[in-house]
Amino acid sequence: MTAQPVVRIAPSRSLDAEVMRILDETGGRVIGHLEDGEGDHGKALHEARKGIKKLRALLLLVRAADKTLMKEEGRRLRDAARLIAGPREATAAVETVDRFIAAFPEKVEACHLAEIRDALDARHARIAGQALDEARDEAAAMCRAALERLRRGQSLADVSDGAVLAKGFAKTLKHWGKALEKARARGEPEDFHELRKAVKAHWAQLGLLRDFMGGNIKKRRAEVEELGERLGEINDIHVMRDGLASGALGLPEAIDTKPFDRLLRKNVGALSKQALSEARRLLADAPEKPKKRLRRSIAKAA
Repeated sequence: MTAQPVVRIAPSRSLDAEVMRILDETGGRVIGHLEDGEGDHGKALHEARKGIKKLRALLLLVRAADKTLMKEEGRRLRDAARLIAGPREATAAVETVDRFIAAFPEKVEACHLAEIRDALDARHARIAGQALDEARDEAAAMCRAALERLRRGQSLADVSDGAVLAKGFAKTLKHWGKALEKARARGEPEDFHELRKAVKAHWAQLGLLRDFMGGNIKKRRAEVEELGERLGEINDIHVMRDGLASGALGLPEAIDTKPFDRLLRKNVGALSKQALSEARRLLADAPEKPKKRLRRSIAKAA
């Protein structure tokens, strides 16, 4: 596979050209992963999903240029990612059990973690071995269609003075704030999932704008990434608990999963409390006045 392109907006080029460059380079890499017939298919699909998330974060950043277009193509990319989600979700289930085995070795026997892991590993092998060619082809076609429509649109030419980028940047932080408020008030799995999406989008946008933003963006980005990983663990636990309750994981009936579910419930409570505290701190420390700062930086670079 080719090296991962640097996903950042270069100050030396016009903004509209940079947005199209990143769409083309990242989108091309996503399609390449989807059409990769050799190598580690699981890794290729995982890289494709990560690339799609970066594309969606870029569309969120420039959404003010054409809200309808960005929303529609963002949804198309989201649906493409969902088509190839099965193998990654099966991998995440195994990884979740592995984390608990490492963190709670004294609970392995009582919670039947070894048996659960073996069953989930076998499930992962079945899902990974299934014919995904049709789903991959459809996902690649959806990505191509999204990129083509974005190329044809004239709205990206409006990304010129930093105002569009600043609005998108602020909108993502607003999404973060609303999701945080709901997660603190209700604490439902979907609330934490929304918070995770906002945090991940903010992380990607910090990367895109790193050459224009003042302050220690590298440090902030690392902290935001860590929060995103913690929220990912919380999401994995919620998915695991839901799968245990519904029987969707296909575990043998002979395995008593109740002890593991109790351990999951206890652990997710502690993780959630920690994540909410960190999300509140990082939101409060978000870069101020991004519109003026971006306009000033972009004018200086022109």
